[in-house]
Amino acid sequence: MSSQRLLPSSNLTPDDLSGLKIMVVDDHSNTLRLITDVLRAGGVGEVFTATDGVRARELLRHRCPHMIFTDCKMPVMDGLELVRSIRRAAIFPDPLVPDPEVPVIMVTGQRSERDVQIARLAGVNEFVIKPFTPAAILSRIQLVLRRPRPFIVSEAYVGPDRRRKVELNYSGPLRRTCDPDEVADEVEREVARETISVELEAMRRLISARGGVDRSTLQMIYRVMQHTSFRARQVRDKTVERASQSMITYVDAMGGPDACDPAVIEIHFDAIRNLLSQTEMDPAEADRIGRNLEAVVARKRARRLVAVG
Repeated sequence: MSSQRLLPSSNLTPDDLSGLKIMVVDDHSNTLRLITDVLRAGGVGEVFTATDGVRARELLRHRCPHMIFTDCKMPVMDGLELVRSIRRAAIFPDPLVPDPEVPVIMVTGQRSERDVQIARLAGVNEFVIKPFTPAAILSRIQLVLRRPRPFIVSEAYVGPDRRRKVELNYSGPLRRTCDPDEVADEVEREVARETISVELEAMRRLISARGGVDRSTLQMIYRVMQHTSFRARQVRDKTVERASQSMITYVDAMGGPDACDPAVIEIHFDAIRNLLSQTEMDPAEADRIGRNLEAVVARKRARRLVAVG
C-alpha cells in the first residue's frame, strides 16, 4: 500500500495540525461548514473561510494561510481563477498574494480527465473528490506536508511539479479497483485495520464538533461504513465487515437523520473499535457482538415500520 493512501495517524503529530492556518473557499454554506468542521475536529489550529475567489484574495494578505481548500465552481471568481491568480504572483508580484507557492487543494465533483488536467495546469497541488469523508480531507493535508512538490516557475507553467503520479479519483483510503477482491496478507490486514480505526476516529470527532448527526454527517457515516465494509471484505475480516454492514442496514432502514438514533451509531462505532482492538478475538464473542448489533437494528427497524405504518 503506497504512502499516499495512509491516513494521518502516527505520521502526523498534533503539533503538525495545531500550528496550521487553513483557508476554505466555497460558495455553498453546507459544504463550507462541513469542511471547516472536519478540519477543526481533526485538530487544525486555525480555519477561516471565504465564499468566492475575490474575498479569498483579500484574506490572503492579512491571514497568510499555510494551505487552501477551494471549490472549483463559484460565482464572482471561481477556484481555477483563484489558483491562477495566486501562481501568477510568482512572476508578477501581487500585494494580495504574499506566498505564490501556498499549497492549494481543490475540492470538486469534476472527475473527467480534461477537468483534472485544466486544474493541474492552473497550479492545483492535490484533489479531494466529492463526496468525501473526513479522512479524505485529512489525508490530503498529510500528503502536502509529508510529500511536498517542488515549485516550478517557467514560461509555460507556474506551480507545483506535476510529475508525481496521484490518484485523482481517490476519495478515501480504498484500494485500486484492479486489486484482487481478497487479500490474505497479514500486513495488509493490519494496515486496513489501522486505516479503519483512523477513519472512525475522524468521523467521531466530526460528529462531536457538529453537535450530533445531521443529514450531511449521516451521508458521510454511510460512505465511511461502505469503505469499512469494502476494506474488511478485502482482507477477509468478516467480523468487521458484519458490523459495518449492520450499520449500513440501519441507515437504510431509518431513511434519514431525523429517524436515526445517535446511540445506535455509537454502539456500532464502539463494536467496530472493540473488534479492531483484538488481534485474535474468540469467534463466539465476535459472533455475539454481530448478533447484538443486528438485534438492535431489527428492533429499531420494527419500531420505524410501526411508526410510519
